[in-house]
Amino acid sequence: MKRIGAVRESRNVFAIFKKPKSRTPQLALPPLKQAPSATSTQDVHADAASEEVQLPQPNKNQARSDREAVRAENAQVYSQDIEHENGIRLLRIQPGTDEICATLEYFDLESPPQYDGLSYCWGAQQELEVVQVDGKDFRVSKHLYAAMRRLRRPNRDRLIWIDVICVNQANIPERNASVQLMWKIYAKAHRVIVWVGETEAQTSTCKRQFSASKHDDSQLVWCTQPGLAALEHDHVSKKLGDVLQQLEWASNVTHGDVWWKRLWVIQEFSRAREHPTVYIGPHAIGWNFFAQLMKTDTHDRLPLFHHLRSQEEQSLLQLLFMAKDFYCSDPRDRIYALLGLVKGGTTSIKPDYAEPVPQVYEDATMYLLQSEKNLDVLLDGRLERSGGGYPTWVPHFTMLRDRKLIQTLDGYEAGRGEPVVSLERQPIECEICTSHTGRALKVKAIPFGCITYRSSEKDLPAPDSTHRVILKNHDHAKAELSRPLQTVDAVFECLKIDFSREPYLQLDRAKGLSYLILDYLFGGERSAVAEHTRIERVRTTDEMKGMISREIDKLVKKYDMTLTDAVRLDLNLTALWENAFITVRHKGLYTPDDEARRFLSDEKEMYHVPSKLRRRDFFITDNGFMGMGPATLEPGDEVIVPFGASRPFIVRKHGEDHYVLIGDAVVPGVMPGQLVNLYKEGSVEACDYLLR
Repeated sequence: MKRIGAVRESRNVFAIFKKPKSRTPQLALPPLKQAPSATSTQDVHADAASEEVQLPQPNKNQARSDREAVRAENAQVYSQDIEHENGIRLLRIQPGTDEICATLEYFDLESPPQYDGLSYCWGAQQELEVVQVDGKDFRVSKHLYAAMRRLRRPNRDRLIWIDVICVNQANIPERNASVQLMWKIYAKAHRVIVWVGETEAQTSTCKRQFSASKHDDSQLVWCTQPGLAALEHDHVSKKLGDVLQQLEWASNVTHGDVWWKRLWVIQEFSRAREHPTVYIGPHAIGWNFFAQLMKTDTHDRLPLFHHLRSQEEQSLLQLLFMAKDFYCSDPRDRIYALLGLVKGGTTSIKPDYAEPVPQVYEDATMYLLQSEKNLDVLLDGRLERSGGGYPTWVPHFTMLRDRKLIQTLDGYEAGRGEPVVSLERQPIECEICTSHTGRALKVKAIPFGCITYRSSEKDLPAPDSTHRVILKNHDHAKAELSRPLQTVDAVFECLKIDFSREPYLQLDRAKGLSYLILDYLFGGERSAVAEHTRIERVRTTDEMKGMISREIDKLVKKYDMTLTDAVRLDLNLTALWENAFITVRHKGLYTPDDEARRFLSDEKEMYHVPSKLRRRDFFITDNGFMGMGPATLEPGDEVIVPFGASRPFIVRKHGEDHYVLIGDAVVPGVMPGQLVNLYKEGSVEACDYLLR
């Protein structure tokens, strides 16, 4: 019985959990028409394929053609252009109850009359409605039409700025200028109005009053307020809460087609002088009440909005990272919609909707490299780095990685210093490369080595089956992890490890496989070095220590290893973490049970392994260094250390003169910047790499 108990205890080190069942309620939704949606400002003029909405090509072409036709038709209402730098149009919606009629008026933004600014989402519907602007038909989305109908007063006019009407969308120079004025338009508005959507079309608009105090949102008198008033007002709190939940679920189908997931509204909200008024169908509520309704038991839907009201100025890179989950229809707006919030107020990026999307992204990336003085901005969460006409060095702005996590708590600075980069125009002769602009990024880097062998997911054992996890490879069940260091044996075989070789340039290889495993598992949120130094406190049983020791002896004999204290430490730590590693690599998630946690950590500490970058594999270079990089790496790829990058890059040669970027790597021995030190001493040289 003692022997059985010891075996069970030792197997718990390799145990994993089943994934918990999702508690997300499933909502049955009616079929939705798949059309590109556009939101306020430049979301209504998407010339390029949407980032988020992937339609069949004929549909996309038709949608683009329809948009151009509507713009051309609507352009007939503009009797004159905006003539000076701070000039704007404002829309005066006339009072009434029947047809919506309005007129356009011209003002100087430096001294405008009192006006409201509308922040809204264009809507996914293809059907359009007609309003009268200066006596002519003007076509708008059903969503905007409903907003104008609700905002129209019965007995006096309303002066308001609505992007799609106040800016001639067929006039590209005017659109470009409006983007640069956007932050000022909403900052100058007397009141910013958020239109969430129509909910009770047949219900008349509630009576609304506003207090004299503009500076105390809690004192504003709307059609309803939290508390007793909401209860008396037809239980509006529950009604609106249900509406917002329905919109949230529906937006998962319509690709974020809801106000709080659209990119342009971030700037519109954050630049408002006061918290906006929120209109939902016939109801108007204060922002605080809306924010309260947007909270659920599990999460808050408005964290970025709260953050930007307290800290409005950020770098463009910070804004791109914080807003990466927001949606826009025109990919150029991924950049343009955030320019008005950039710290300092100005950038070298000038909005131009006549420029092709790849050129806009290349220019933005170059600006980020120069302003951040770091190459980490090129690293994103993509595995495949091709397609769409973008060069491989341009990051996917919806998959940016946190720079702090790239550098990790261990302070990675492999390419210590500032980047040396430039944009070079080169003739496009390679049919494989995706850059359509003819420009390549020239990067100065130190060559480190060429990848000779690699491992992959199929080479790894399955996790320990204590919790009945079944993995199959090529329709056959994989052998499970049944002994300590089984994973190490498999990886060493794939990489054809040769421990007899002298370390390259005398660089330290003491932290080997365990270092890579811990970096992979911790994802930059915890220190792999600290875990190495903590090994003496890990409370394994004598039985477990004996099992690991016997397996170490086998590996030493099989691979002719020199068993130093550093090597023994590396293998001991690998044995404790290997089940977590192969579980995440195969399944994407690992949370240890109580028994496993007793081995892995202090009792008060919880381990929850991240899995966003889980498709990463081991490799060996021609100079004998083990590393880890994206699963798309191949033998023959080169490992380089660019100046200004926290991590080495893996690049692949195309043709005679250029490379493509595969991704980042972790290579023990160079992560603190040793290669840069050798460069300064003259022991190694640097050269230029052209990336496309």
